[in-house]
Amino acid sequence: MKNRLEAGIVWMAVVIFCIFLAAGCAPSASYLKWKQVDAGALMRSEAGKQAYNTVRFETYGPKSQQLFGYFLYKDGIDVDMGGGIPVRKLGKKTLAEVMADYNSAEKANMYSAGSMLIVREVFRGDSVVGYTAADINIDVNIWDITKGDGPITLRVVYKDLRQEREDMQKMQQPMRRW
Repeated sequence: MKNRLEAGIVWMAVVIFCIFLAAGCAPSASYLKWKQVDAGALMRSEAGKQAYNTVRFETYGPKSQQLFGYFLYKDGIDVDMGGGIPVRKLGKKTLAEVMADYNSAEKANMYSAGSMLIVREVFRGDSVVGYTAADINIDVNIWDITKGDGPITLRVVYKDLRQEREDMQKMQQPMRRW
């Protein structure tokens, strides 16, 4: 009986140790909140006239027309896009310059079905750290992956929503009965 009790205590201690070890080594990331803003009003404001570090990303895959999105962020922030994502660093751009770049990229690729850019403020705590500007068919999320006291590091994660919308439309079509 005593040996079984000791073995149980040792087993429980090992399990608790493993949980603490995993919790300490696990990467921590937090989803940053955002709020959609009126792009025209923002461009007329002081924040809209300010130039931000800007990256442009695009979807990839079987669609003939790829979609573009942008992340504008403040100085002192590192941005991680993950591997394999088509990204272009554009330097410092204002929101108006991003809109112009979007229009020229659409024309250069002879795309005609792109939407107006949806602009969102991204918050870290109570302060705005950047803006996303993307086609309505791209879901863009920003994650804070800062490690310890290191520089602020944000990860841009996005998803092409066109396939999901096409699947939903197919499901909503009435079935033919022969």
